[in-house]
Amino acid sequence: MTSRILPRAEWGKLLETEIAAAVKHFSDPVRVVVVEHDGQIVGCHALVPVLHAECLWIHPDHRKKASVARRLWSAVKDEAHTHFGAEWLMTAAASDDVRTLLAKVGAIKDQMDHYMVPLGGR
Repeated sequence: MTSRILPRAEWGKLLETEIAAAVKHFSDPVRVVVVEHDGQIVGCHALVPVLHAECLWIHPDHRKKASVARRLWSAVKDEAHTHFGAEWLMTAAASDDVRTLLAKVGAIKDQMDHYMVPLGGR
């Protein structure tokens, strides 16, 4: 068995994997790590850099006023585009208020559970 980074030119080999549905949306610098046995992919995992927005907070006196959320969201989008070149971002919601705001901006709820995995030393 061998492990390697699968070059973009070979991503067609991923058609029978769970990555197949997402791979067409990946842009650089995605790295697809594969394990092969006799030339057949028997394992794969995609490393996808993702812009993740965290820690949304609005002062309690302003939470029911759309102007703060609207201005904040506009500035976040501008910064994501300008500084990171992002077309989308990931975020999380810990309250119904945030879930409501996310629905208003067209956020799509991911159906997976997400985890933070410590990598530790090599």
